[in-house]
Amino acid sequence: MAPLFRIEPVEVARRQADSSSFLLHTDAGRLLTLVYRFWLIHGPDGITVVDTGLTAEEAARRGIAVERGLKEALAPYGLGPDDVGTLILTHLHWDHACAVDALPNATVWLQRAEADFFNDPLRTHPAIDRYFGRHDVIGDLLRSPRLNLVEGESELPNGLRLVPLGGHTPGLQGVVLPTHEGRAVITSDAVPFNRNYTDDLPNGILQDLGQAITSLARLRALRPDVIFTGHDPIPELRTGTSS
Repeated sequence: MAPLFRIEPVEVARRQADSSSFLLHTDAGRLLTLVYRFWLIHGPDGITVVDTGLTAEEAARRGIAVERGLKEALAPYGLGPDDVGTLILTHLHWDHACAVDALPNATVWLQRAEADFFNDPLRTHPAIDRYFGRHDVIGDLLRSPRLNLVEGESELPNGLRLVPLGGHTPGLQGVVLPTHEGRAVITSDAVPFNRNYTDDLPNGILQDLGQAITSLARLRALRPDVIFTGHDPIPELRTGTSS
């Protein structure tokens, strides 16, 4: 029997945002509460962190107040940076990856397509690069021996499964894992809000619309019992579809 994991969404900041920025062409002018978070996964082989949240400096540059950084957010769980052996980055946007240096000893897993896109000259266009931050830190990571690049669907040594869910960025990946609630998927920004899934709406921040639509279909094909979306104030959506 496969080992079961436990997921804890950890909030680090929140702000108000226009609905159409995250629900494509939907309810422009209506404000949504946007939560920034990372995810803790408790498993038989220890702690895995999915994404890093944001740094206070990078958030302040964008007018966002951070409740707590990654290290401070780990402390209530009795954890410090040295307790995290595995870090999965769903993608390299500033609010998901720019605190990667706060976990200097963790092995990092990333899709090769995401690393390639960061190094693509197209990424430097202001319309795209606005979603990236701390370029020196990300550049150091992409040259680091602690980085493992995967291509497509992959299973990690600890039993977690990575699945491509591109569109928001070319190499965005979700995490599939068995839990006591059934099959769970951490979707990150492939599904930023619960309504993206229930109403089949792509994210409003896109690199490729067709890929985003395909990724929503791929997510449904996984038949998850529960999904953990990227930014919804209610971080867990039960779907009950795997049975």
